[in-house]
Amino acid sequence: MEFIEAKQTLASAKLNVSYDDIVAGNNSLFSLQDLEDAINYGIRKSWDYKIWPFSEISSDLNPSGSDNPIIVQNGEGLQYQSIFLAVVDGTPWTGEGAGKRNFRDFMSWIALYPSDPSKIWAEFQNELYFNKNAIANPGDFEVTLYGKCRCPVYSSTSEDDAPYGDNDFLPFTFESGDGPGGADNSGTDGSGNDAIILFGYAFLLNSEKKKNPAQAAAMEKLAYAMLDAAWVPYAEGRAQNSPQNQPFFNTDDYFARSNRPTRFDTNIGNFP
Repeated sequence: MEFIEAKQTLASAKLNVSYDDIVAGNNSLFSLQDLEDAINYGIRKSWDYKIWPFSEISSDLNPSGSDNPIIVQNGEGLQYQSIFLAVVDGTPWTGEGAGKRNFRDFMSWIALYPSDPSKIWAEFQNELYFNKNAIANPGDFEVTLYGKCRCPVYSSTSEDDAPYGDNDFLPFTFESGDGPGGADNSGTDGSGNDAIILFGYAFLLNSEKKKNPAQAAAMEKLAYAMLDAAWVPYAEGRAQNSPQNQPFFNTDDYFARSNRPTRFDTNIGNFP
């Protein structure tokens, strides 16, 4: 679903008005800006609700510094406190004695052990702090950060350098890849886009133009339920990712219905 299609759906399917009339300025209640504000509201609500796979990005930096810790500006586009992995000069700073630390603990450690070479780092506001002692060439090193991208903003009047306009896909639209049988999967929608439209509808219902907060609350509740359903396959997929050297194990389903004929089936006690 493209941004313009979301606006059209919001107008026709939810507000029961003509999108073309709104664009032409012939609707006395709603403007094109109202629709765009509503869809962008829906995108933000949906985007912030989960760390969706499509919202994760990497960002490359080439910092330098002489003090310890080395302070680096957060990667462009990365959401504050969402960074979960730092790769410094090709080496992931993970494992025992390495990785991201609570900022207060990090600063205390650096002060107490100024020569410690642990590959530790921390995040504070929009800055990253790296232990200089763990970097071979602190005057010129490379960092790749992995985290969540900031929520995009869509607009029909975007400038040429703006990344999201009328014909750009909404976040839950899969832009590339083959579907079943090798069919083109470009432009296939996830149900999360329907939630975006519902959030947008709630936004307008709660506005001064509609003044219907009760129905707005009901629409938001339904939108969150749709997002919860959309999240299930992502969560199940991630649950199958076994940590290195910490394999999953299987156990009998002692709670299976065959063992409890008077009870319903349950996933309690099952391990992937």
